[in-house]
Amino acid sequence: MTEMGQTVALYMQGTGQALLLLVVSGALSVLIGLGFMLLDIGGNRFNGAVIRIYSWLAQTTPPLILLFLAFYGSTWAGWNVSPMVAAIAAFTFFAAAYYYEIFRAAYEGVPVGQAEAARALGIPYWSFVRSVLLPQVLRIASGPLIGRTTVLFKETSLASAISTAEIMSVANGRIYAGGNPLVHVLIAGAIYATINIVLIRIERRLSAKVTSP
Repeated sequence: MTEMGQTVALYMQGTGQALLLLVVSGALSVLIGLGFMLLDIGGNRFNGAVIRIYSWLAQTTPPLILLFLAFYGSTWAGWNVSPMVAAIAAFTFFAAAYYYEIFRAAYEGVPVGQAEAARALGIPYWSFVRSVLLPQVLRIASGPLIGRTTVLFKETSLASAISTAEIMSVANGRIYAGGNPLVHVLIAGAIYATINIVLIRIERRLSAKVTSP
């Protein structure tokens, strides 16, 4: 394989790893964030307080610190965790707080009268949540969720700090192997920009559907 072919193959592999990190951590974060929102609105003050403390802690801790804690902390504890697993754990912990806030804001956008009407009709709470509340929350939150996912994808570049074989890790490896730093930084930037453009277009379409009558 020529050097050019090897470089292309490495960047394709790195892009695949970055997308895998995004999809897995993003999916887990959405599920956890949605679960936290449901617990928060359930009326238990203790649950709500714990979730808000977690959200504040996750949003105020730099993602790079969380990556180091997940990777080196697990090694210190004697767990054999791969860089990818550590990165997924760190980004899930970090992003779930933002998704929780998005779901919480979407919930507050649902008319209060619907819950009162459901209670008056004797509809069980969780039946109301499943059949009435969640579809509206997901619809309202869809645009902001994609927007936050776009940011999360850019943040995956930090995973190279713990040797996760994603796009920036490939770029750094080619630079250390004697490649032109500017060329490889531009290649990495172009890959991120291309995928982000796709995500932004999806966000705009979803936002337009939500705001349209």
